[in-house]
Amino acid sequence: MTVFTNGRIFTGKSDHDFESSMEVNDGKISKIGNSISTDQEVVDLHGKLVLPGILDIHTHPKYIADALHGVACTPPNVTSIQDMIQALKHSASAGKSADVWIEGWGFDETKLAEHRTPTVHDLDQVSTTQPVFVYRSDCHSSVVNSKALELAGITSETPNPENGEIGKFENGTPNGYLKEVPATQLMIQVKSQQSYQTDVTNLLNSSSHYLENGIIAIGEMMGRLKPYDSLNLYEDAIKKGFKPEAAIYYVWDEVKENGLAHFASELEAGKLRIGGLKLFIDGSISGETAWVKKAYPSDPTNFGVAEATTADILTAIDFAKAHQLQVAIHAMGDAAVQRVLDATRSITPWLKDGRPSVRIEHATMLTDDMLDEIKTAEMNYALVTQPIFYFAEYDSYRNFLSAEQFNECYRIKSMVASGAEVALSSDAPCTPWEKPDSPFVAIQAAVNRKASGGELVNPEEAISVGEAIRRYTSLAAPIAGFHELGTLAPGKKADFIVLDQDLFSVKPAEIGKTQVDQTWMDGQLIYSRGR
Repeated sequence: MTVFTNGRIFTGKSDHDFESSMEVNDGKISKIGNSISTDQEVVDLHGKLVLPGILDIHTHPKYIADALHGVACTPPNVTSIQDMIQALKHSASAGKSADVWIEGWGFDETKLAEHRTPTVHDLDQVSTTQPVFVYRSDCHSSVVNSKALELAGITSETPNPENGEIGKFENGTPNGYLKEVPATQLMIQVKSQQSYQTDVTNLLNSSSHYLENGIIAIGEMMGRLKPYDSLNLYEDAIKKGFKPEAAIYYVWDEVKENGLAHFASELEAGKLRIGGLKLFIDGSISGETAWVKKAYPSDPTNFGVAEATTADILTAIDFAKAHQLQVAIHAMGDAAVQRVLDATRSITPWLKDGRPSVRIEHATMLTDDMLDEIKTAEMNYALVTQPIFYFAEYDSYRNFLSAEQFNECYRIKSMVASGAEVALSSDAPCTPWEKPDSPFVAIQAAVNRKASGGELVNPEEAISVGEAIRRYTSLAAPIAGFHELGTLAPGKKADFIVLDQDLFSVKPAEIGKTQVDQTWMDGQLIYSRGR
């Protein structure tokens, strides 16, 4: 038994609930209060702020694992295509054998000096003997070199996948740009076929990244069945020491073709499980592929990309009902969110384990009418949103949307008022920021509603520090089914973090600079900064 004393322990039970001492026994919290006497081991917290461990319930750990050994093609280090080429040339993977991929992530053509998307010719300057793959900031689209196109068998004759596009030059040859998830997956499947054990190692190595950010549980929102089952990837990484708990959400397009062979992990309950299904209604704002009701101002014919149909949603829900799975639906544009609401609001929730049956991921653009529909719906919705998007991508939102559309974005306070369950998350690494899954940057943005350049973004939608923390902890836990996490209370797992500064007393603009001093899981210290 261990007693932690002299702390400022935020329990997560309300926006302003603090204690100073906590007793931990056999990996769980046994007591918490302002004075706990003991003759057992004592840990002095030295007055530091303690939070429940962070739950990032919408992220892409496989992509993060790839990104950590890849090249960040983001400002301030990469601000042009030439910068990108040089950065990729200096990748640790460059100069190796032909089966080693050179990878990067995070470019946004609007932030590049050339104001264009890199092409196959640009990436061929990095290498023509090794495949080169770079994710766009939204993680929907990507660019590759000629070797990667060759390995994927993509030629001028290759048809576009449904809801995706293979970019072409005027002469019809592939230009290296793979637009939207279905096109990018043509490359992902080839890349993963060659490197399963590498993927296991990369995921294992990403464990320290999560712990140093205070993240103790994750929602994998791109679970795959091809070329291998994501469940196997996580099981193998966990057996080797991957620490965060995980819930996998499988891409519905693959499930409807192949089914699911199993609905639970062979590992101990709570460490890894299948959370649900993932559908895509549209793309991203920064790529002008989010599906909107009013055309993008730059092109009166462009309303974005509409992917999953109402029939797709209802078929997925039938499957989810039969197997007690949650349905998580990517919807950024107002037309996309409307499709989700129209298809689901009259359906009776089917989950009995405390989770909402339908999650709307991002819920970027919300009108007052939509919020009213959520409030009066039969369905119990969760809205899982990402303040880091407007923090890191302000220029794209301001330039690509009308003023009316911009004012409908990331209405967090209004989401809460709608009665939906609301969580904050990262969607990392799908944004052009060097620390895409820092919870503290997201909390800062939710509190002061300012972009990285200081621009205000719908400040009336700001929430308090305590509430922002809870939407990463105690209010996120029931949405994703992490029922033993999220609060510091008797009976809950002793998973918590110790910070270098007090988020409740520093200026809001300083919150994003916060560092995690310690991360504890099951009452054991598993990360200590500087050690």
